[in-house]
Amino acid sequence: MWDLQSCCDILLSLHRAEGFGLGPAEMMFLGKPVVATGWSATMDFMDADNSMPVRYELVPLAESVGPYDAGPLWAEADVDHAAWCLGRLAEDPALATRIGARARESIRSTLDPLVIGRQVAERLEVIARWQARRG
Repeated sequence: MWDLQSCCDILLSLHRAEGFGLGPAEMMFLGKPVVATGWSATMDFMDADNSMPVRYELVPLAESVGPYDAGPLWAEADVDHAAWCLGRLAEDPALATRIGARARESIRSTLDPLVIGRQVAERLEVIARWQARRG
């Protein structure tokens, strides 16, 4: 997968809802610009400085799809905005390079295993103190 991602110039991910967003995170780690729906968990690490979040509208799922019942709100990506983002990156290679560099820096500083490990350890300490007070 890394070899395939390394060959790509840009990742386009027009998702309705995304779990963690492994594809966007991996591409950002590689310094590749990401154009993705500005909704769901990807927004935990994407912003307008390190990627190109695509506008969206939340719409109810009209009919059941697999395990998903009709009714919950899903993002409907603005395809015209996504096309504009891709066009900007194609027209301005320096912009693509800057966004890719910011993406790499951002992912490596926020999602590095040591950073995440410290956050998990701190959270576990808070939970342990809370549990101790509850007796």
